Amino acid sequence: MRCFRCHRFGHGRDRCRRNIDLCVKCGETGLRGEEYDRSHKCINCKGDHPASSKNCPKYLEEQAILRYKAHNGGTFGQARAAVVMEVAKEVRP
Repeated sequence: MRCFRCHRFGHGRDRCRRNIDLCVKCGETGLRGEEYDRSHKCINCKGDHPASSKNCPKYLEEQAILRYKAHNGGTFGQARAAVVMEVAKEVRP
């Protein structure tokens, strides 16, 4: 779940602690629309894409956590820990 106010994962707009909307394209406040000239910067991974990108590594991690929880049950914390451990095993064989 991605918040449509701060564009971070794990909560919705109604539970967001921010008081101001951030831009989905650059993660900053300010101009939007036709006058927009800032480069893309993901608020979640700092990559060169908007926070809404389906190719964002953090988005893919969140999807893996949701899949793990759906298949194995448990809490989000347990699912997150299991996915993080799986990723660590892939990085360090």
